[in-house]
Amino acid sequence: MMYKIGDGIISPLGATTEENYQAVKSGYTGIRQFQAGFRGMPDPIKAALLSPRDLEALAAPYCGARTHAMSRYRQAMSAVFESAVSNTVPDQYRSEILSSRRVAFIFCTTKGDVDSYRELTDHTTRPRLYPWHVPQRMMDELKLPGKPYVVMNSSLSGLQAQIVANRLLCKGSPYDFAVVIGVELISMFTITLLKNAGLVSDNFVRPFDNSLDGTNPGESASCAIYMSEERFLKDRKNLHLPAIIKFVRGVVTCDPCYAKIPHPEGKAIQRAIATVMEEESVRNLSFINVHGVGLKIYDNMVVNALVKNGLRKVPMNCFEGNFGHSSGSTSLMNSVLGAKSLENEEILPTLGYQKKEVPGKIHVVTDVQSSRKNSFLNISMGFGGVNAVALFTKER
Repeated sequence: MMYKIGDGIISPLGATTEENYQAVKSGYTGIRQFQAGFRGMPDPIKAALLSPRDLEALAAPYCGARTHAMSRYRQAMSAVFESAVSNTVPDQYRSEILSSRRVAFIFCTTKGDVDSYRELTDHTTRPRLYPWHVPQRMMDELKLPGKPYVVMNSSLSGLQAQIVANRLLCKGSPYDFAVVIGVELISMFTITLLKNAGLVSDNFVRPFDNSLDGTNPGESASCAIYMSEERFLKDRKNLHLPAIIKFVRGVVTCDPCYAKIPHPEGKAIQRAIATVMEEESVRNLSFINVHGVGLKIYDNMVVNALVKNGLRKVPMNCFEGNFGHSSGSTSLMNSVLGAKSLENEEILPTLGYQKKEVPGKIHVVTDVQSSRKNSFLNISMGFGGVNAVALFTKER
């Protein structure tokens, strides 16, 4: 069990968690139509893209004169870390987060620094582009001590990285804090992969809607900063937070994936949900956040898993319509927004959901609702049959 003490989100909708939260609450989307030729893309595309100029401006206060020489990826990592530390971490911990060796840095990604892939050839590899090397460069540039942990998986990497953080902050650990950072940027490499997987739609994404036909690519960066239970109990009397949000437990499961098609009943997600909910009552769940990808086979798989676990009446939401599909960042961003929802005693809406003919008759939230319940589930899945579920609660 670990406790959240800070967070940050950078997306087309804002440069802090609060800005992004209010944008989702107001029903805004960062998805726009871009014409062919934009960033070298051969075809028109609907996507949620970060402005390179804005990203550099956000990173500059933290990275100084070397900002212009950094890749967008490292700028995004640095900027979202700065956003979390400056805007949300309690004052008494800021210098410790920046200088102590008792801080674990965990980076979640799907593909690493995609902007630099153009430097690779059939005859040349550059170790500095490896996913483990990019965060180490960022830590060296910011003079952060220690070595990074890297979780490289599909869309669930943000959830899996938090599960790793929870393990690293166990009793007797050399760490008091864990910083989890996830970044996803779009390149032709990314677009090609998503198109080959059948994910890219020419229409606005409609998660869990009857007219599912895919999603829209997205760019974002997310950060969550956690404290170990031991350190939290030691400091609790002097710790002043708007709300005490804790990561209780998380599970990663796998299903055999035949011909890229997951098990239609979501057997692996069923197992993950059942394991995570062993010591939690359904009555305590405020909502379930799901990383829907706008494809019928995947979204219906999640619906079936929820129904099988007796959760069909629990309010459910999805933020794909606000941010698009930003794989390496999305499930971490969902966790941050979900935690903020518990803090504010609200349930955020699902943008794009209209037709209520989804199998199982689940309760998809389409407007802002109030809720005083103390927990939420975060669910994410990825290609290859991998799935992750995590439980977050608020202490009163």
